[in-house]
Amino acid sequence: MRAWMDRQLLLDSWDRHGLSPVNWVILTLILLSVVLFTIETMPGLSPGTARALDLANDAVLFIFAIEFALRLWCAGETRGVSGLRNRARYAGPFWLFIDVLAFGPELIVLLFLGMTGADLAWLRAFRLARLFKLAKYFEPARVVIRVLRSVWRQLVVAAVIALLVIYGAAVIMYLFERETTPEAFGSIPSAMWWSVVTLSTVGYGDVVPATIGGRVAAGFLILGAIGLVSLPSGIIAGAFQDELRQRREQERAEQEARHVRHSGPRPGL
Repeated sequence: MRAWMDRQLLLDSWDRHGLSPVNWVILTLILLSVVLFTIETMPGLSPGTARALDLANDAVLFIFAIEFALRLWCAGETRGVSGLRNRARYAGPFWLFIDVLAFGPELIVLLFLGMTGADLAWLRAFRLARLFKLAKYFEPARVVIRVLRSVWRQLVVAAVIALLVIYGAAVIMYLFERETTPEAFGSIPSAMWWSVVTLSTVGYGDVVPATIGGRVAAGFLILGAIGLVSLPSGIIAGAFQDELRQRREQERAEQEARHVRHSGPRPGL
């Protein structure tokens, strides 16, 4: 039983093409939950419809919880994996975390606090995790996640640099514009709005410098923002190229190995 569930629930354990029947059911439930979430936000729903949506969503929550428990219980059975920690590592800590977010907060509130008469609409935001759960079943989406996980340190460094530049730009504009346009640049926190929308190249235009020095500084900052915005894109693009190159090399090696197996040893002369 455990080996059968392992093959049905774990993508790495399924030895056939495509998804297993159980995973197809889970995939359908994910899509259904997204549709239910969308319909729930529509105004003017009748009490009966709202109640039916709540019951359907509660059923999806319990199914996701059962699927999570079964996958953790049987993970790696066909590969000889044992122990809770090893099974969690085989199932993938990232995907397990996404699964918990997909059902955990709402299920805890439903079981221990109850939903009747409580305004807990903010919990619905956790349902967005189901979209990440959906990505698990598509190889291109898994490639994107692998790429992001491989370069997250570089992206954190880029984010820190961006924050420092944004703060530095706010300080510069505060020094130039604090007396001329105090309503927009009278403090560093006020100047941060201009800094964020300008250096992110959004440029709403609701706040503009008035002094010559401020305009000159803003011009240099805007030119520098082009490189600032392109830095994360370059990091991710380079990681994608590395990932695709590795996949091509792996496919080439597998094709050569299959060719050697099929050709067999050459007969002696």
